[in-house]
Amino acid sequence: MVRGNTVAPRGEISVKFPDFGGDKGIMGSATDTPDAREGAPKVRVLVVDDEEFLRSIVRERLEIAGYSVEEASNGKEALVMLEGSGPYSVLLTDIRMPVMDGITLLGEWGKKSPGTAGIVMSANAELDTAVHALKMGACDYITKPFNFDVLLITIENALRKKDLERQLDDYRMNLEVKVKEQTDVINSNYVRFIDSLIRTLEAKDSYTRGHSQRVTRWSVAIAEELGMAGQELEDLYRASVLHDLGKIGVKEAVLNKPGRLTEEEFAEIVRHPEKAVEILEPIDFYKPIFPAIRHHHERFDGKGYPSRLAGKNIPLASRIMTIADTFDAMTSTRAYRKALPVADAIAEIRRCSGTQFDPDIVPAFLACQSKIVIPSEEGFEETIRASFRQQSG
Repeated sequence: MVRGNTVAPRGEISVKFPDFGGDKGIMGSATDTPDAREGAPKVRVLVVDDEEFLRSIVRERLEIAGYSVEEASNGKEALVMLEGSGPYSVLLTDIRMPVMDGITLLGEWGKKSPGTAGIVMSANAELDTAVHALKMGACDYITKPFNFDVLLITIENALRKKDLERQLDDYRMNLEVKVKEQTDVINSNYVRFIDSLIRTLEAKDSYTRGHSQRVTRWSVAIAEELGMAGQELEDLYRASVLHDLGKIGVKEAVLNKPGRLTEEEFAEIVRHPEKAVEILEPIDFYKPIFPAIRHHHERFDGKGYPSRLAGKNIPLASRIMTIADTFDAMTSTRAYRKALPVADAIAEIRRCSGTQFDPDIVPAFLACQSKIVIPSEEGFEETIRASFRQQSG
């Protein structure tokens, strides 16, 4: 290329713009790299500037370097092009433009195409402008007049930065997936361990074998009678299955004692709701059911344990479970007494409505009796709808 009487070295380009004033100026030389992207898909660049001549020169130089380049005269036009033919890998934008300036463009562009590497070009070299551009999502900032070598390096660095961001996002996503997979495995193993503890508990106390399953079925039946559904019903189901888990820490001699418990022995029994919560604490997804388990021995009149809660301060699930729990206890043979007839147990539930039991829940319990209990020679047999049988099976 000839500059006056001087021949420029091969591969070097020098461009001088007319004196446009404002933020337009002179761009220096850049090494031509036409083979840099040979065989690879071309990187799409959108050049946004209100000066057509500047856009055309930048476009020509970037196309020589192997980029696929398009032009827009302002931010609004650039956004229309993004909607119509995006995405672009690089957004190279001026700051001061009519209709929509470069800072506003960066903000809007970032919402629609966060994967684009944004670069701001302007003669305004004030630090606050550069910082503002970076806060709006720009990867870099280049001042005019600029050397094309610098521009190409700036673009490559911006692309590299975006690629690293994508790799980091992929790593984080994969890490989250792996952590979730491992957590699911741990939780699954812990659930199996809990199931084993329940079986161990039943082996310790043969009189209460099947107690948790029956309490679960009846609690769910009462809850559905009350209109409970969705996650709330699922949480009640889980709490009912696990409500007596803490008895694993109670001595067999206390669980199976045929006579009256001493104060010390009763104190050991009283601790079982809190002990159940302690056992379940390592599993995060059990946390929503901790209150229901902890308070399933509270009384509506405030004379229960462990916290002496009263009335509606007792979790709804606990108020449901305590009726099912008490009913099963009365209709099951225990070491200290034989099973009561179902009619007598129902009469006792009625009598304690408003003292031990929530008077608004007792009617729901009475209403679903025909669905879950049929008298038999053994005291009772549970009969349950197919949906319950499948759920607990």
